[in-house]
Amino acid sequence: MTPVTVEQIDSLVPFLEPFAANGFVAGEWQGRAGQFPWFDFVDVVDEFLQALYRQNWVSPECNWTEWQDTANTFMEEPSKIETADAQTIRKLFTTHVRANRFCEGHLASMFENGHIVLLLRRLQTIRSEMERA
Repeated sequence: MTPVTVEQIDSLVPFLEPFAANGFVAGEWQGRAGQFPWFDFVDVVDEFLQALYRQNWVSPECNWTEWQDTANTFMEEPSKIETADAQTIRKLFTTHVRANRFCEGHLASMFENGHIVLLLRRLQTIRSEMERA
C-alpha cells in the first residue's frame, strides 16, 4: 500500500473533537413502510466519510474481506489500537466503511462503541510522533 502522508492524517484529526464530545450521536435509524431501515448520519459524519474517500483512507489497495478477521481482533481487543501504525488504521477504516455497505449500521456501531474515536486518537499520537522526529 502507498505510504500514509502527513496531509492524510491532518485531514482526519480535526474530527476527533466532535466525535469525542460528550453526547455525540452519529445519527439515527430511519425507515419507511416497505423499505429496509437505514442509518442516517449527521453532517459531521458525512464530512468525515467524504474525507476518508478523498484522502484515500478507504483504499482499493486493501482487500478488506481477506483482512476482516484481523480487523475483528482490534474490535475484540481495543488496546491493540494503541500500537497500530497508520497503514493498519487505513485498513481498519477501509474495512469498516466497506462493511457498512453490506451491513447497514456497522459504521454506526463503530462510532457507538468508541472504535472510531480510538482510531483518531491513535492518528493524533502518530502525528505528534512525526513532529518530534
